[in-house]
Amino acid sequence: MDLALLALFAALVTAICQSLTDLGTKAATREADDRAILAAQWGVGALLLTASCLIAHPGLLSAPGATLAEVTRPNFWTLLAWSGALNVVAYALYIRAFRLSDASLVAPLVLLTPVLMLVTSPVMTGEQAPPLGMFGVLFTVLGVGLLDANQTNGKRFNFAIFARDAGARSMIATAVIWSVTANIDKLGVQASTPLIWITAVTIVIALCAFAYWAAGGRPAPRLRTLRYALGAGSAMAFGNTVQMWALTVLFTPYVIAIKRLSALFTVLASGRVLKEETGGRLLGAAVMLAGAVMIALARG
Repeated sequence: MDLALLALFAALVTAICQSLTDLGTKAATREADDRAILAAQWGVGALLLTASCLIAHPGLLSAPGATLAEVTRPNFWTLLAWSGALNVVAYALYIRAFRLSDASLVAPLVLLTPVLMLVTSPVMTGEQAPPLGMFGVLFTVLGVGLLDANQTNGKRFNFAIFARDAGARSMIATAVIWSVTANIDKLGVQASTPLIWITAVTIVIALCAFAYWAAGGRPAPRLRTLRYALGAGSAMAFGNTVQMWALTVLFTPYVIAIKRLSALFTVLASGRVLKEETGGRLLGAAVMLAGAVMIALARG
């Protein structure tokens, strides 16, 4: 199979994993608090990825310093610090968004990330987009307005909900941070390997998440209440690993745009799995996705 096609398939697998993470996170917020969910998701991901990394790089056990020096560049540690700090904030906001609002409303808002990357990517990775990308921006904005259409207010386009809905505001903030961390991931993979990078990032986020949970002074939750969080964390770890490899083959916006198919998958599944009222949100998500794809094609 052509390497580019394989990378496209990998990006699609990443989208499916992200949708499973979305659904699992929303289900988890119904049984556990945000800090415990954050720690559980990234803790299980860190365990799975550490095991995979040790199998792929056995030298990390016998000579960790020398092995890391071989597979990383000097800027690796700076990138890792930035990624860990930004991602722990982003994922705390991500979980909060699903707690406060329907998955079918907030999940499509991550499609704002490719739009924001039109600003961050040229600065951070030098990847430029021609004017065609502006049409993608227009579609994405129209899609945002459609997400709350056909509701009781009777408006065809409605942007007011994103000013008053706390969950939507949290997810928009998440998209802003992800527009930066997606580029850091690109640079991080170039400074190491896909598996080394995502494992290191996951470990850092997990450590920060456990410290955040411990600072709350809450008692340890029962394992049963974290079953959805653990499942979401496992899907996230696998999807992130596949994504890091895809970034070594495709332009960053290509991978992120395909990954954002997860928004459609989540909206489709939320009505059946989570019993949410999806209304006209599928149309809004589809229009936003069209905008994300146009931005990706413009970068070709």
